[in-house]
Amino acid sequence: MPAASESWCTDMTTKKNVYLVIRSAFASLAFGATVLALANCTSTSPTPIIILTPLPTAAPTAAPPAAINQSASALSFTTAGSIQSFTVSESGYSGTLTAANGSPSCVGIATFSPASGTGPSAAFTVTAVAAGTCTIKVSDANGQSVGVTITVTTTAVTAS
Repeated sequence: MPAASESWCTDMTTKKNVYLVIRSAFASLAFGATVLALANCTSTSPTPIIILTPLPTAAPTAAPPAAINQSASALSFTTAGSIQSFTVSESGYSGTLTAANGSPSCVGIATFSPASGTGPSAAFTVTAVAAGTCTIKVSDANGQSVGVTITVTTTAVTAS
């Protein structure tokens, strides 16, 4: 085997030294980056290096309430003490349906019961008291309401 020349050995030693310097530089860089990354993982770090934020999602929208309906928009009575009923319904509604005096008020003209019922359907009974016209208003918790007009006509009977 031929002997290596001195210049070749010198060149190889120089290349080896350059290689070692470059390798050390890359190792130092990798070590430094690791130290920085780990430093940001402590609880005393004010902010992390990477912040993951979730993508925004669309907020669910509530279905609009169904229409509130009544079985009769008006009830007519000809005799005090007569009784009739009506039903108020709202599809998909399970809350309270509340009856109240509308305008004009039914005080002295007719009474109604119950004061409230539970949806989706509630029945109300009306009793005629005296002649007049009034409104019973039934409302739900969604702000919807219906009115039922009550008309009581009585005729006086005269004895001869």
